[in-house]
Amino acid sequence: MQIETAAEPLLREILASLETPHSLPEGGVSFDLARQVARALALADAPQAGPLGAALTPLLRALERRLREDWALQQIRLQKTVFEEQQLRALLRAERAAGVTERLTGPGRALGVLFARALEALPPENRPGLLDEAFYLATNPDVAAAGVNATAHYLSSGATEGRMPADLVAPCPEGFAERPLTLEALFRASKPVFPEGLSEGLRGAALALLGREMPRVSVIVPSWNRAQTVASAIASALLQSYAPSEVILVDDGSHDATLALLAANFAEPIADGRLIVIETPHAGVSAARNAGLTRATGEIVAYLDSDNSWHSDHLLYACAGLLQSGAESLYTAVCRHNIDDGWSDILFAPFDRARLERENFIDLNGFVHRHGLFERCGGFDTGLTRLVDWDLVLRYSAEAAPGALPVITAHNVLCRTVLNNITGSEPLEPNLARIRAKLPPIAEGTE
Repeated sequence: MQIETAAEPLLREILASLETPHSLPEGGVSFDLARQVARALALADAPQAGPLGAALTPLLRALERRLREDWALQQIRLQKTVFEEQQLRALLRAERAAGVTERLTGPGRALGVLFARALEALPPENRPGLLDEAFYLATNPDVAAAGVNATAHYLSSGATEGRMPADLVAPCPEGFAERPLTLEALFRASKPVFPEGLSEGLRGAALALLGREMPRVSVIVPSWNRAQTVASAIASALLQSYAPSEVILVDDGSHDATLALLAANFAEPIADGRLIVIETPHAGVSAARNAGLTRATGEIVAYLDSDNSWHSDHLLYACAGLLQSGAESLYTAVCRHNIDDGWSDILFAPFDRARLERENFIDLNGFVHRHGLFERCGGFDTGLTRLVDWDLVLRYSAEAAPGALPVITAHNVLCRTVLNNITGSEPLEPNLARIRAKLPPIAEGTE
């Protein structure tokens, strides 16, 4: 195809900007495609670019946004993994310093499983050197005697047996974590634990309890223009070790590719009723969740935001914990990841009503409740645009305390630049005032 003479210089310049590495101020070059697209966009968006520039600008802007989304998703995965690794290594060092060498439960096993997942995701040719084979064989003489390849053994069984892939331990003066072996003991654990660190016996007890009771579970997922993350959220809900009876996706009037993506990628669960897609006009997250609650048929209700994800054992521990405790509701620990500011933490505290009225320490992604609470107490307040989860938890826990299970089963991600989370896009003060007005006045001298 012939390029018009007037447009040819601009098009060549834009193509060159996409093909040429970006020069860095400190010297050297960067092959970062996002920088190259930004440079091309500046050329296309310039006044002198004319009709061709006007035609190319939307395309380049769409590419720029997609690159930002891809970067954010990669950063989310990286930050989740790094934070979990740091937490587990600190616990492992503390245990070793205290003389604890238990292998089949605890942070050592959890850390090994995390490392094995990362190792297994790599092509075989990229794995050599990542596992310290000399250390592994020296500390596992049974493997050495069998003449088995260290990496192959570690991936097949060593990680789940709590065998260390390398010397990850350094002296640490801190205390060490408990070893809860039953659901009752798990409720009493003083610090949140990752599911991989729990014993197979405890996990088996949770499975047995749910196998006897067989509660139906409804998962409600509201979504608005989250095509870039909704598939991961839905997959993490459908692929639970204790499978939900139904996952209800309420699309709140999206104008992106959400619905087409769901139809293309989840045809089978949609056809057999495991995934129910409800389309509503855009009315906000509270109205969307209420539509899901009205449709839900499960005895237990769980919530997952369309930009977040669950551990595969979330429903297993949350629902077994709810049945074990006899409570009307229950919450687990949740990892929070702020991608914009680069921090992660664990949100969890033992239940304290007075504290809950001051601040929210219960994340809705880790909250489950019996369906009867919705029938008695109503759903989400549609007059709120933010803090809707706090308001619901306050009302649902007004008469009876929820169970508090210190197992880290969910990840909540904040990334204002890409995900446009409600936390960063809706005002705080009017929503806070509306919630405060519902609470009983604080008696003088009690603060």
